Amino acid sequence: MASETLQEYIETGNIRNSVNFPTTSLPARPQKTLRISVVNKNVPGVLADITEAIGKHKLNIVQQINQSRGDIAYNVVDIDPVISDGSTVDLAVLQREVTMLDGVLSSRVLFGTPGAGYARNIDAEYHV
Repeated sequence: MASETLQEYIETGNIRNSVNFPTTSLPARPQKTLRISVVNKNVPGVLADITEAIGKHKLNIVQQINQSRGDIAYNVVDIDPVISDGSTVDLAVLQREVTMLDGVLSSRVLFGTPGAGYARNIDAEYHV
């Protein structure tokens, strides 16, 4: 059913039966991790920029998937939010940095309230 597909997307970031986006499914988010989904232009180097931005914050990527359809790529990334020194990342700063990368169209942090945490890059301006 459409409602179940939409609920799965809101809660997990997984995409099924979409006309505009590729089918994407990542296993359940491991405990104590957070999930970020990123929509970007399907051009060389953007995925590397996304993972580099996460690495810049000294965060470990636990699992990820990248799928594309035409001009659009969709990524789901599970990260451990605890830095090796025991501190945690400022999610607002991380999300802004990822969203404002050249080629990134939007991002969403799937943590806490389902459906919250959405941000867009529109003509190089950050919108939440």
